[in-house]
Amino acid sequence: MGHGESSRTLLRGLRYVLAVELIAVAIAAAVGASYESANRKRDRELYRPPGRLVDVGGYRLHLYCTGEGGPTVVLEFGLDGSYLDWYRVQPAVAKFTRVCSYDRAGYGWSDPSPRPRIPSVMSEELHTLLEKAGEKPPYILAGHSLGSFDALMYAHRYPQEVAGVVLVDGAHPDELLPFYLRKKLWLRVMQVTMPFGLPRWRGWCGSGPAEIAGMKQAIGCQSRVYATHYAQWKAFPQSADEVRSLGSLGDLPLVVISRDPKRSSTTADTLSGKREQHWSKLQATLAQLSSRATQVIAEGSGHSIPLERPDLVAKVIEKMARELHSTSGSSE
Repeated sequence: MGHGESSRTLLRGLRYVLAVELIAVAIAAAVGASYESANRKRDRELYRPPGRLVDVGGYRLHLYCTGEGGPTVVLEFGLDGSYLDWYRVQPAVAKFTRVCSYDRAGYGWSDPSPRPRIPSVMSEELHTLLEKAGEKPPYILAGHSLGSFDALMYAHRYPQEVAGVVLVDGAHPDELLPFYLRKKLWLRVMQVTMPFGLPRWRGWCGSGPAEIAGMKQAIGCQSRVYATHYAQWKAFPQSADEVRSLGSLGDLPLVVISRDPKRSSTTADTLSGKREQHWSKLQATLAQLSSRATQVIAEGSGHSIPLERPDLVAKVIEKMARELHSTSGSSE
């Protein structure tokens, strides 16, 4: 009898502890949701999309254009991010021609897309966006990192609209980009806990330079961003296959801006050194995609060239734009 009574007492105690813990979790969730709701309301009051939200087939994409003249430069960010990835480049380019940055579906101010996150789809979405927004070709396409996939796909699908391509430390279809379980879990945790304010409270989302930190948090602390990032990373093998099958750009003007291998590796770090050697070879391969290609090293910069060397990116684009003007003028 004593043993049975002790067991019942222990079970009652465990049920009590479990009930208390569930109540605590519910309270924490409610408080977190209230915290997140208040911050989102504040974000809506403080920040607005600087560009236009354009319907591209039941969902809207954000397009931000500045400057005048032509050819129009279209900026494509990398694996994840937003139009803000170009916030140091766009003002410099706008001084000599029209330039547009945008948010791919699911990122920044743009709505999620129900379609696969692969270059053939995303280049089509960009084409629809530019067309419906009334932007006029020809375009110079500048793609950073994985954004180079979309730039290359666009150049192949709409060659009559593209005057030149700039790949900024562009991804290569033979690049190794494994989607490890740890990363998958992290993205799902961020997606699920975002409505309850945990990532914002812990500072896990929306980080960036001080001058744009508030805006980055407003557009980055969103569940849809991490769901989109998951979908795009998962689709990388298919995306790589699409780009691998594209072939040459012919004689289309192409500039490959590559990061400084001296900054990213040291002789003491053998693994890092080998990775940089592999990356450098892939960059050289990208420079072989056109008979009118050049490669430039962004001295002192790592992979984030648009943030670390915006002066170089703008200079390369300006040089290409001037050469295109010269060629166009001489052919008339």
